[in-house]
Amino acid sequence: MQDFRQLLVWQLAHELAVNVILTTNQAERGHSTLITQARESAASVAANIAEGTRRPTQKQFASFLGIAIGSLSETHNHLLLIRDAGILRVDLIQPLISKIDRLRPMLFSLRTRVLNNPDKKGS
Repeated sequence: MQDFRQLLVWQLAHELAVNVILTTNQAERGHSTLITQARESAASVAANIAEGTRRPTQKQFASFLGIAIGSLSETHNHLLLIRDAGILRVDLIQPLISKIDRLRPMLFSLRTRVLNNPDKKGS
C-alpha cells in the first residue's frame, strides 16, 4: 500500500487542517466550542484518509473515505457558521472554503475509484 503522505488528497486535507487551526487562532475568546469543532472536523478528514489506507480491503478504505467526506462537510458547515456569525472575517474564511471546494471532488473521485476496484489494494 502506498504511504498516505504521498496521496495528493491527503496532502490537501492536511493543509486544510493546518490552515483551519492557524486561521481560527485569530478568533476572539468566547467561541471556543465552535472553533474546536471546526478544528477537529478538519483534522478528521486527513486522519480518516490515513487510517483508511491501512485497512485490509478496498471496501474498508472506501468506508473511511466516506467518513472523510462527511467530516469535510462538517468542516464546511462550521466555517460557514464562523463566517456568518461574524466570528472571523469573510476574507479569512473564504480561502478555507475554496480548499474544501477543491478537495471535495477529489475525495469523491478517489472513493469511486476504490469502490470500482474492490480487489485491488493500493489505489
